[in-house]
Amino acid sequence: MAGVETVELSTGGKTRIGLIVRGKLSPDHHPDKLDQHADCILADGTPLGFFGEANDNWGNAIGLRMQGAVYDYARLGIERPYYVDMDQANAARVVSTVLLVEVDEATAKLFAKAWDDMSRNPGDFNIIGGNCATHASAAFIQAKVLTAAIPWMDTPDNLYGQLVDSLPASKRTSITGYIGFERKPGGGFRMKVTPYVDDPSANRPNPGTSISGGSSKG
Repeated sequence: MAGVETVELSTGGKTRIGLIVRGKLSPDHHPDKLDQHADCILADGTPLGFFGEANDNWGNAIGLRMQGAVYDYARLGIERPYYVDMDQANAARVVSTVLLVEVDEATAKLFAKAWDDMSRNPGDFNIIGGNCATHASAAFIQAKVLTAAIPWMDTPDNLYGQLVDSLPASKRTSITGYIGFERKPGGGFRMKVTPYVDDPSANRPNPGTSISGGSSKG
């Protein structure tokens, strides 16, 4: 496919981790609160994120008191294929802006451990104060990339802004487009990106239940 960019997170002596904001059309775009979702990328290129699954508690329909769950590459491929498959992202018009953050190896390991801990004990999902951005923020804090919770409301875009404000420009890179991931022969993943061209049909981070399965919130 013409125009496809391949991104290695950690190569040439550089180690990077990432935040993905679904529905963010550019570094300067601020999507509506319900038009965004946060995922992260480990230093080996593994994508993963925090979601809520219905558990028959009161409030599930509006994103409250749900069972939390960490979706890795395989689970995202089932529940949100347009988050890990670039062709499906193109077809569903799911645009993402990725913020890559350069870190040292110790920080990358702490970030991975934060997500591993979260996978083992995910706790609850609540759309306010316990959502995808809240948990992504916790991982950045545990890795000591950030020292405080998200200012204002816990949204992926606000977390993106906090990282940009907290980190020197030389340590961060933003990429916008239709993204996916492919396995590397030696383990881990590389990111594939089709650059975004302005399109009024884009900015749909969760386009319908026929693809997503409709059982989870992010």
